[in-house]
Amino acid sequence: MKEKLQQAKSWEDRYRLIIQYGKNLSRPTEEELADMQIIKGCEAGVWFKIIEKNDRTFIFQAYSEARIINGLLWIILQEINGKNAKQLQSFNLNNYFDELHITQKLSTTRLNGLKKIEEIIKTL
Repeated sequence: MKEKLQQAKSWEDRYRLIIQYGKNLSRPTEEELADMQIIKGCEAGVWFKIIEKNDRTFIFQAYSEARIINGLLWIILQEINGKNAKQLQSFNLNNYFDELHITQKLSTTRLNGLKKIEEIIKTL
């Protein structure tokens, strides 16, 4: 996933990949959505859930009404799922997206909700 995004020749190619990655997140049921935290600050609805495992690592679930945000959420989940609190402390969303060459094309309103998720995981 990282290599494909980094090697994409244009923003349009990266955008297509992000949309495709978002298809990996299935729409939660209404009951599942009700069990997730609503993330404010994003243009579209975003839901997020933290599940702590017995080995002190975390698994996260996320969903958005917007296809591009779903893709970005899926990309983030690939990086943070299965990590412990100490490892999550060092996660930096801007650096990660810079590494993937996608930060410069994302609007502030799109990044706001994702930055809220970053803040949440750093409190674990």
